[in-house]
Amino acid sequence: MKLKYKILWIEDELDSIERPKKQIQKYLEDDYGFECSEEDIVIKDYDEFEEEYIYEENQRKIVKDSIKEFDLLLVDFNLGEEEQTGDKLIDIIRDGIYSEILFYSSELESINIKLNNHFIDGVFTSDREHLEDKIKKLINVTIKKVQDVNNLRGLIMAEVAELDRIKKSILLKYNAKNLDDCEFKKYVKQNVFKKINEELADLSCITNPECTHDNIDFEKLLNNFFYDSFKKSRTVFKVKKLDSKCSDVPFVHQDYYDSVVKKRNVFAHEEEKNRADGTKYLNYSDGTSLEFTEEHCIQIRKDIKKYKNLLEQISNKLDE
Repeated sequence: MKLKYKILWIEDELDSIERPKKQIQKYLEDDYGFECSEEDIVIKDYDEFEEEYIYEENQRKIVKDSIKEFDLLLVDFNLGEEEQTGDKLIDIIRDGIYSEILFYSSELESINIKLNNHFIDGVFTSDREHLEDKIKKLINVTIKKVQDVNNLRGLIMAEVAELDRIKKSILLKYNAKNLDDCEFKKYVKQNVFKKINEELADLSCITNPECTHDNIDFEKLLNNFFYDSFKKSRTVFKVKKLDSKCSDVPFVHQDYYDSVVKKRNVFAHEEEKNRADGTKYLNYSDGTSLEFTEEHCIQIRKDIKKYKNLLEQISNKLDE
């Protein structure tokens, strides 16, 4: 699962899909918490589609691997020329991609007859009148297929790594412009890393050559952290206070920790469990639990998007 949801839309009458395109984009962002910009819904006519995503080998048309980046394909079944109709695309597309495909036309019965002749699974149909609703229902299907703990774990780990990259960039930018800012460096030393000596003491059995492996406290070793996501977040929050250009960005370290870092940690380190009613959950170290529900998945995506946007605002303001 990715934070971005991408759609490839094959259509030769661009004006006819302008409204549904905007509605689908809004639906993915507002209802499901995905990133879906104008660029994430790629619209091609047939010639553009064939030029960019199809190649020929041994007199056989084959779909390129680049098409696999899309979560959903939408295809106008009647693309003008007879040789370019949707039924000519079915075997080409289905031979190289396993994403859901929705064919649509004003003549729905005709589509269904032609598709039945191909005996292909994972292909859906719609008339133009109900196209927007059908797309939304199919989006629900594609999301639920991959919305499990392992997929969400992968999403959170990848996106938090990206947020850490943005935080690192913020701190490097601020430091480069404020080399003589003693308050900033004093804060990092005395506040962000105030427990560093304790943590180093826990590692003395590793760093001290006179200690043998018998002295290793393995539990403390496993729980030792240095400049982790939490510490970077605290430091960025301090930068926001120190730099007047960033002060209006509503980034709050504790809120970020509760919404993103804490959940990232439990997904990274805890095994999913099941309640008697079938609900999946993960246990926090404080005894509370995170229940794995569709609503919670949506909220996690929205929170990641929110803080990515806030961190990018801070980073951009430091470039001014």
